[in-house]
Formats: sequence, structure tokens, C-alpha cells
Amino acid sequence: MTHQVDPPDTTRSTTTQERDTAIPYEASYSPYPVASSNGSSVGRHFASLLLGLLLPPVALVLFDWGLARYWFDVQRLNAVSDSALWPYGVVALGAALLLVVAAAGRLSWIGPALAGLLYGVAPTLAIVLARDEVLRAGAELRDNLYAQAVVNAPFYGFLLYPTIAALLLGTAIASARRRSR
Repeated sequence: MTHQVDPPDTTRSTTTQERDTAIPYEASYSPYPVASSNGSSVGRHFASLLLGLLLPPVALVLFDWGLARYWFDVQRLNAVSDSALWPYGVVALGAALLLVVAAAGRLSWIGPALAGLLYGVAPTLAIVLARDEVLRAGAELRDNLYAQAVVNAPFYGFLLYPTIAALLLGTAIASARRRSR
């Protein structure tokens, strides 16, 4: 004779009262913040836009000033260890400002996108499409203004501007894709 064992009850039957009071849907955990459409979205967009418009020009001036000072020391045949290391700090501060603009993509994609277009793509296109004119204008400004900030940028801008464009536009694309999901 065989003894039959019933399988464990895996489903639980609910009463009518339990069904009426049950939570219809609980959101599952997501490591990504959910974009809300409350009134603070305008503030987020504005803050991102403000950071994107104001910080990159300051970063460019800091890059130019620090690199111009470094180049001045090199032309005077000073070893880097002979002079102060503050030009590196100035360039690092400029890089930190660009990272703040990239971090503004956490608020909204608008600030990094606009900054990438204005301070990355547009100068890159100017250098690519009108290289001789840009270099000549940069040389004239540098000769007239004695190598003040932002006039050396055309000479190393062929590296700097595409890097800024890639950083900020990449941030904007990633931010926009994250919010659309």
C-alpha cells in the first residue's frame, strides 16, 4: 500500500477583504532615479543651463592662462621644477569646472549639450574649416595683447575643443537616454 503525500500549497488563496485592501502595484526597486514631472524640473533645467553657459568659458581661460604660463617658463629655459607648480593647479581647476558642467547632466541634459555645442563643436568647426584664418587671428591677438588669456587657444584648440565636445555631448546623450527610459 502506498501512502500519498500532497505537495505543499504554493499559492495562497486570498479572501475578498484581502483583495480589496491589497496594494494594486508596488514599484520595483531601481538604482536609477525616476524623473518626476513636478515643478522642480524647470529649476533643474535652468541650473544645468546656467552651469553649462557660465563655467566652460572660465575653464577655457584657466586652461589658456595655465598653459601660457607653462609655455612662458619653457621658453625662458626654466625647468618645470625650477618654477612653481601653480600653472598645473590652474589647468586642473579648469578641468574640475568642466567636470562640474558634465555633472550638471545629472540635473538636465540641456546644459552639457549647449556647452558642448558652443564651446566644443563650434570652435572645432572654426579651426577645421578656417584653420589659416583662425591661426592668423590668434597670432595677431597674441602679438597685440602680449599672450593674454584666450588668445593662445587657437594653437592648441585642435585638441582642446574636440575633447570638450566629446565630454559634454557624451554626458548630454547619456543623460537624455537615462531620462527617456
